[in-house]
Amino acid sequence: MKHMKKLLAVVLAALLVLTLAACGNNNTQDQTATTAAGAAPTGADYDGDPINVAAIKGPTGMGMAAMMDNENYNFTLTSDPTEVATLLATGKVDIAACSLNLAANLYKKTNGGVQMLAVNTLGVLYLLTNGETVNSISDLAGKTIYATGQGATPEYILEDLLTANGLDDVKVEFLSEHSELAAKLASGDVKIAVLPEPYVTVAADKNSSVTVALSLTELWNDAHPDTRLAQGCVVARKAFIDSNPQAVLAFLSDARASVEYVNTNPLAASKLMVSHEIVADTLFTVAADTNEKKQAAAESQKANDVIGRCNIVLIEGTAMQKIADENFAVLFAADPASVGGALPEAALYYGV
Repeated sequence: MKHMKKLLAVVLAALLVLTLAACGNNNTQDQTATTAAGAAPTGADYDGDPINVAAIKGPTGMGMAAMMDNENYNFTLTSDPTEVATLLATGKVDIAACSLNLAANLYKKTNGGVQMLAVNTLGVLYLLTNGETVNSISDLAGKTIYATGQGATPEYILEDLLTANGLDDVKVEFLSEHSELAAKLASGDVKIAVLPEPYVTVAADKNSSVTVALSLTELWNDAHPDTRLAQGCVVARKAFIDSNPQAVLAFLSDARASVEYVNTNPLAASKLMVSHEIVADTLFTVAADTNEKKQAAAESQKANDVIGRCNIVLIEGTAMQKIADENFAVLFAADPASVGGALPEAALYYGV
């Protein structure tokens, strides 16, 4: 039955492509819209029991949007990282997308009971301004920055970048909620803020004066040229990996296809993200325009911008290990507890 459904999906996708081609014209915008609406990948050939997967809403789970309709998976979405940890620890899920440092903590707490399959999200932190001019990180000298994530990865990343650039006179004030900081930035109560996507978009939607001044990912890559900033990954229970090697291979194949689809078809992917409630339905909303082509172009551009700022990837093997190890080293230096009290062993990494 699964094979018949997959075959039917392939046939329908082919018919859709032929129909669109027959209706084609010389309008560039229409051609772009057709490309963005391409059929999502149908999935790897896998006949085992459905794989139970958990993902944190937002960028960490966005790369899986194109595989959530696949009958080979049972997805659980949550906004609470501790729920993901509990689901893995109790065996209620087999695979999970979570923050990078949570993977290190889980590895420690389960005595090596999880492995990292891939890095799936690079940096999603940005410095935004409203009424201030910041063209480079040196322009922050003597200023006050508002941020979230005190005592967690965002604080350690920001501290590392300020130190690396000799900015010991920058004052950092922390708020507890992303939404609160986004609102204060939009209202003008805060002039400079560090926020993760999707709250970058939330703040900018509230006030067009809010602009992205700096990418902390780019700043990190400049300060640490041998690696890349990473904030999300995919992990699996070691027992599941050992007992179901083909399921893991099928999952990784589908995850690669999903990430490629999300990055090359942002408009269609954005609709999947909303339908699966990975993100709020307002995230990709644009102002209504009576001109349908302008409306479509605006929607396409916003999907492209938002998804582009989420830095969705799937990096496996030794490249995954190198990136994660460098990130863990910085986090460990800032606070050993952030990575479970000790740097993870090489056994954390699947396929290395």
